Parts: sequence; C-alpha cells; structure tokens
Amino acid sequence: MPDRELAYDIAFFRAFQRPAWVVMMVAQMILGLALAITLILKIYMLVFSAHSCTPDGETLGNIIRCTDMLRIIAHFVLAMAGFRFAAFMFQDRPRQLLGALMIGIAGVFLLFLSDVSVAAASWPVAAVMVVLFMSIFGIIAAQTVLKRLRQSKKET
Repeated sequence: MPDRELAYDIAFFRAFQRPAWVVMMVAQMILGLALAITLILKIYMLVFSAHSCTPDGETLGNIIRCTDMLRIIAHFVLAMAGFRFAAFMFQDRPRQLLGALMIGIAGVFLLFLSDVSVAAASWPVAAVMVVLFMSIFGIIAAQTVLKRLRQSKKET
C-alpha cells in the first residue's frame, strides 16, 4: 500500500511540474525583457537628460533615473529567484531548490553591494559580505557533492 501512495504522490507532482515550469519560464522571459527595457531607459536618461533627481514625485522616469543600476538589477534577480523557487516547489526533487536559493542570495548580495560605500565600510559590513559569499559557495559545494553522490549511486 505505501508504494501505491508514493506513486500517487509522484504522479501528482509530475502533473504540476510542466505547467509550473512553463509559467516560470514565461515570467522569467517577461522579467528579462523588462530588465532590458529598464536598463536601456536608464542609459538613455543618463545620456540625454539631466543627471539630477527631481523631487517631483515618484514617476516612473524619476524612479529609473534616481535608482542605482546595481540596485535595479538586484531587484530583478530577486524577483527571478522568487519565480524559480515557486516553480520548483512543484518538483519531486527538492535539491533543485538550491539553485533558486543561490540566485536569491546572489540578489541579496547585489542589493547589499548597491548600498555600500567607502565611507560606510566597517567590519560588520565586511562580515555580512563574507557570510553572503560563503553561503553562495556552500550551496555550490552542496550541489557538487550531491551530483557526485548521484553519479556514484548510478555506477554501483
């Protein structure tokens, strides 16, 4: 009886894997297109308009002009990590969540770097950067170890 329940669970997950994957890919393509358009507008505004932020309110042009490029990219990377994490929740292999987690940590790292200046540099800032960098390295190492373990199981 437990084997039948396990087969049902796997079939249930696989029924949702493909639609979740399609939604994730479409969302990432739309997000990538939005990022490309935003960066083109940012460069256009930097070249052909005044470089100062105006206190006229929160218009889209003012938000794009006044936001640092690294911060814009970090927000898009974090959104992409969220889409990937949501899609991989429908996978029957939880190890794939590590990739989405690594993208999210990289987005936080970029967001943190966008706020750091030479004047604000201190040992807590350096400690946070080391922890974020080491967590990315740890996830890469875990993925490598898991891949080697799967390969060694297949060979035996």
